[in-house]
Amino acid sequence: MRQRLNRKNERKRAVNCCSAFLVIGAISLLSACTSANGQSSAIKPGTVYSVGFDGNSIVSYDAGNSYSVDQEGHLSISYRNGSVTAKAPVKLDTTGKVIGMSKDETGLYLSEDKTAIVYGFADGASKPLHVLITNNEGEKWNEYEIQGAKGFETKFIGFTTDKEGWIVSGASHGVGSALNYLYQTSDGGKTWAEIGNANDVYAEQLTAAGFSTKEIGFLGFRFYEDYGPVIYWTKDQGKSWERLSVTLPEKFDEFRMNPLSPTFNGKDGLFPIAVRDQELNDIGTLYLTSKDNGLTWVYDASLDKFKMLDH
Repeated sequence: MRQRLNRKNERKRAVNCCSAFLVIGAISLLSACTSANGQSSAIKPGTVYSVGFDGNSIVSYDAGNSYSVDQEGHLSISYRNGSVTAKAPVKLDTTGKVIGMSKDETGLYLSEDKTAIVYGFADGASKPLHVLITNNEGEKWNEYEIQGAKGFETKFIGFTTDKEGWIVSGASHGVGSALNYLYQTSDGGKTWAEIGNANDVYAEQLTAAGFSTKEIGFLGFRFYEDYGPVIYWTKDQGKSWERLSVTLPEKFDEFRMNPLSPTFNGKDGLFPIAVRDQELNDIGTLYLTSKDNGLTWVYDASLDKFKMLDH
């Protein structure tokens, strides 16, 4: 009987090798187990970008990675605060003449484990979106196309694991309005499929985008008559969208607020909100936090970053 129990325990330990390795702290061996089964694995957080009050691209979360564009449009990436640098095989437009190819019309996600760039003018027919992916800090790049995609202005891209990623691509639709289209990948960026967007409930200029899981995602919009923050979210991979209820202290009622792109580290989320006063001066940023993949958010006053706030 004891021998049979020992053999049973040995088989159980073999099947659960990844869990055993995790217990002893062998994270690299855990990754090897998940990779062998073709499953997704976690990646290091990446630098994330948003759209500021002036319509230009700004950093929403700095993971120590950045990029620059020279006068000729060549794009360079810096990892780990300059420890590693790489050239991306794309040339952006610095003249303002090529729609969809300027710095502010290009979406970037910069992680040491996966860097992704989405660019181009996509008309939903003959002109696709282009996606560049590197999994080794620029040593090798792969380029993919999203045929039938739409959008040529503001673009966002990100990954929740090494396999699961998302893109939001926007296009103007009248004065102060825009249509935004969402795409997801489950194979690391090789292929992309369109999912449901929020255009039927709120078709405006996008300032922020982010997903915590394949199902849970957020879109932030520029304030207009509604002082904001205007955030719509989905819990079912874009099949339905509703406005996110945000509870803030009364002292913020008179301010204008633009959501910036949320970031997630496991289930922990951080949602920055840029703030302007009545004279439209930028005065700082407040933060919402989540502990459950963004299903609930709370305001955290300890994270406030304000130049001035006399309230």
